[in-house]
Amino acid sequence: MDFAALQWAKKWSANLTPFLNLKPDELDKLSRLLAELSRLQAQNTPPTKAQLQIILQHLHTKQLDLLEAVKGGLMVHFSGGGFEYERFLIREDGRIPNHKYEGKRTV
Repeated sequence: MDFAALQWAKKWSANLTPFLNLKPDELDKLSRLLAELSRLQAQNTPPTKAQLQIILQHLHTKQLDLLEAVKGGLMVHFSGGGFEYERFLIREDGRIPNHKYEGKRTV
């Protein structure tokens, strides 16, 4: 084993240890979020702390379907939590304009 691989493994072992306490469904939600964050990072459009906070609040009861960088912020798509779908814009400051929200409740 080379030194760089050993250092990388130690770093990530320390970072991932807190995740071992999560339930499987929480890990699934976070894995989807991490995949979407990775895609945004590749596009050089990472979320702000305020945007991430709003996303995480919704992840508590919903499933993340898509994060999309658009003019004016991040467009997020959720499902579950009593909604067939829910789409809205989160501005950089964490605000959600009413005119950029749409959702359909499940019956």
